[in-house]
Amino acid sequence: MKVFYAVLFYSLVAVGAEAAEKVLCTVTSDIDSDVGKIVYEMDADGRAITHLYQDTFHNGSRTERIELKADGLRDGIVLNKKDKYVIMRMQSDNFDVERGGVLRLDTLYSALSGERKEYVMEMAMDKAGPILLSGGKPFTKMNVTAKRSKVFGVIGIERINFQP
Repeated sequence: MKVFYAVLFYSLVAVGAEAAEKVLCTVTSDIDSDVGKIVYEMDADGRAITHLYQDTFHNGSRTERIELKADGLRDGIVLNKKDKYVIMRMQSDNFDVERGGVLRLDTLYSALSGERKEYVMEMAMDKAGPILLSGGKPFTKMNVTAKRSKVFGVIGIERINFQP
């Protein structure tokens, strides 16, 4: 009987933990059909982010999960890397798990020239939890458009569109 209660307790805890995860933002691109999601968990009081993840999905199945640690944001967290090129990095000098902060998304615009482009976003906390803002407007979707060369194919990120 103790085994039954232990299994039941574990099941309830596991279901509760999964229910606490919420999607902050969905990321798509014109490069492939993979979908990325920024997922978060809040503490028991609903005041602070306890975990922030970058999930990658291929054909509807999660293929990768990276934890984005708040203390790693100061130096920058690599979100996407191909060969020797850092394609996308997120950085913040003032991120706080209870208040949010300004996030800078550094992207490789052209691998040929090494040119980079930066997008400034903000994570703010409201009554329902964290929200992302770009230009003062909330968004839940980011669509990445590739920069292409006729000779080399995809050479970087042309632009990122932030959508509600």
